[in-house]
Amino acid sequence: MAQATSSTTVLTPALAPLMAVIAGTPVMTLEGELPVEFLQPGDRILTRAGVRRLVQVAVSVVRNARVVKIAHGTLGVDCPTEDVTVSAGQQILVRDWRARAMFGQPQAMIAASRLADGEYIRAETLPEARFFSLSFQDDAVIYAGGLELSCPALVTA
Repeated sequence: MAQATSSTTVLTPALAPLMAVIAGTPVMTLEGELPVEFLQPGDRILTRAGVRRLVQVAVSVVRNARVVKIAHGTLGVDCPTEDVTVSAGQQILVRDWRARAMFGQPQAMIAASRLADGEYIRAETLPEARFFSLSFQDDAVIYAGGLELSCPALVTA
């Protein structure tokens, strides 16, 4: 597969994508894990609801980017499967004591920034980050680096 051909936009932190992963994050596709930067519209992505076709890949370069770094194994056995960095607003499906403590539910979608503990889940600012936001026809939960991440439906005018 070729690299995504989406246009790149340079943004300030205030305009950074709410839900996104950085370059290098492996995403589970029908062909196996691929780095997010190699995905393109039409690729078949594994989601919690089954296989979905990717509709759009938006790439944004953000200066002074607010990110959350999640260490391997922090959210469960091999969850994530490796260290993963996401945008601070990325919604993560959490199914452990954190969901029960924060929402009284066995599972919950929680913004990465709300999970920060300063040690294993760290909120940081990078001088620059290349974010990839994936969109589908409907809302989806994808598998990226062993995490379950929310991806919004493509909004058209």
